[in-house]
Amino acid sequence: MKRFYILTLIISLGMATGCQDFLTEDPVMSQSDVLTLSTYEGLNKVTAATYANLAGSSWYGTDFIIINEMKTSNGKKYIGSSFDTGRLNDWYNINYSETMTSSLWGSAYFAIYMANNVIANLEGKGAEQDLNNLKAECLFLRALSHFDLVRTYAQPYSYTADASHDGVPVITTVQTAEDKPAREPVSKVYGQIVTDLLEAEEIIDPGYVRSGIKDIRASVSIYAIQALLSRVYLYMGKWQEAADYATKVIDSKEFTMWTQDDMKDAKCFCEDVRKAGSGEVIFEVYHGSGEYGGTNEGICSLTSSEKYGDAGACKDLMDLYSENDVRSTLFHSAASTTNSETVYWTAKYLGKGIAKPDYSNIIVLRLSEMYLNRAEAVINGAKGYNALDDLKVIADNRGAEAQAATLAGVYLERQKELAWEAHLWFDLGRTKRNMTRNDFVGAEGTGKEVKAGSHLWAMPIPEREHNVNGNLTHNPGY
Repeated sequence: MKRFYILTLIISLGMATGCQDFLTEDPVMSQSDVLTLSTYEGLNKVTAATYANLAGSSWYGTDFIIINEMKTSNGKKYIGSSFDTGRLNDWYNINYSETMTSSLWGSAYFAIYMANNVIANLEGKGAEQDLNNLKAECLFLRALSHFDLVRTYAQPYSYTADASHDGVPVITTVQTAEDKPAREPVSKVYGQIVTDLLEAEEIIDPGYVRSGIKDIRASVSIYAIQALLSRVYLYMGKWQEAADYATKVIDSKEFTMWTQDDMKDAKCFCEDVRKAGSGEVIFEVYHGSGEYGGTNEGICSLTSSEKYGDAGACKDLMDLYSENDVRSTLFHSAASTTNSETVYWTAKYLGKGIAKPDYSNIIVLRLSEMYLNRAEAVINGAKGYNALDDLKVIADNRGAEAQAATLAGVYLERQKELAWEAHLWFDLGRTKRNMTRNDFVGAEGTGKEVKAGSHLWAMPIPEREHNVNGNLTHNPGY
C-alpha cells in the first residue's frame, strides 16, 4: 500500500493522464502537495483527478465489470473458439488465490487517499458552499470506493446476523507509509459508507454540476448520492430506506426511462456525452481516447469480435429474453473461424466511434435500478409503494411481460435489465442464492456452481498487501 501514500505521485500521474478526457481543460501536470492543497483551484483539480481512478483497468475501466460478470451465468468463455486468446480463464473458472485476485484494492485506496487529502485541507480555502460541494464529491467517491472494496474482498453484509465478519480497512484520515490499518467489521464499513453519503447529501448544492467536464453524468450530483444510498441500503436489508431513496431519484424527474427505440441495438449505451433529461444515466465513469496513456485494451476489447473477445455472453442469459423484449438486441455475435461456433457478447460496450476497439462510458447508476430497488424493498416489507407497478415500468419500456411481484420475479428482472453492469454476482451473494450455470465449458470444479455461504463470495486480498501490512487478516479458504 505504500504507493498510495505519495501525494505528489497522485497529482502528477492522476491529473496528467487520468482526467484529460474527463475535463474540457488540461489539468495541472505536477506540483508539490503543499502548493496544490493550499488553494481552492488546486483542491478542485485534485477532486477532478480523483475520478480518474474509476476509469482504470482494475476498476470500472475493465476488471470490476468483467470479473464479476464472468463469474456468473451472464458470462461465458468460448473455449476453443477463435475468440479464445487465453484471457479470463481464472475468472471464468472462479479460481482465485492471493496472487490471482482483483487488483481493485490499489486503485480504490488510491482514490480514498486523494479524497481524504482534499477533505483534510478545505478549511478557509474559499466560499463555504463551494467547499461543501468539493467535500460532497470526495465523500461520495470515498463511499463508493469503500463500497466496492467491501463487496469485493469481504463476504456479503448478510453473511452474519450482525455483519460482524471481516470487511476492509476504513480510511477516513490521511495515512502515512507507516500506517498499517486493520480490517474493520463489515457493519462498520457500511456504517461509514452511509455516514459519508448522508453528509454529502446534506451539504451539496442540489443544483451543483462540476464545471469544466465533458459529461455531467460523470460528476457527483445529489441524485448520484441518493441513488447510491438506495443501493447500499438494499444491500444492508434496510428496506424502507432503500425504497425511500430510490423514490427521491425517481420523483426528481431528472431522469427518464429509456424506451424500446432508445435501447434497440444498444444505442443508448453508446452515447458519448449525456445531457440533462436525456435518459436513465444517474452516474457513470467517463472513458475516452487518451485515458490512462491512450490504452483501449479494456472492456471494449474483451467484449469485441474485433479484438480479444474472451468475455462472451452466456446462453443462460440469452435464453431469458422473450422474442419481443428489446433487451435481446443488446448483444452482438460472430462465428468462430476455428470451430464455426456462434459467439455472443454484450453490446453495452461497443463504444463511441473513437477507435476500434473503442472506448465506452461505464454506467454505475441508472434509473431502472431505482425501480428495481424499490420493488425488491417493497416485497421485503417497505411501505408506501407498489412493487408490481415498478416492475411494470421496466417491462412496458422493454416490450416484455411484467414479472410477478415476488422475490423470484424481481431477481429475474434484475438479471435481465442489469446484465453486464456488475450486479448479478453481488445480488446472488447478498440474497444467499447459489450461483449456477448450465452453459458452462470451463474446468471441472467450482466454476459451474458456487453455493451460498462459500468462501468464494469474498475474493482474497492481494498477497502484496499482506506483505506490507501484517495487520491484514486473510480471507478463509485461500
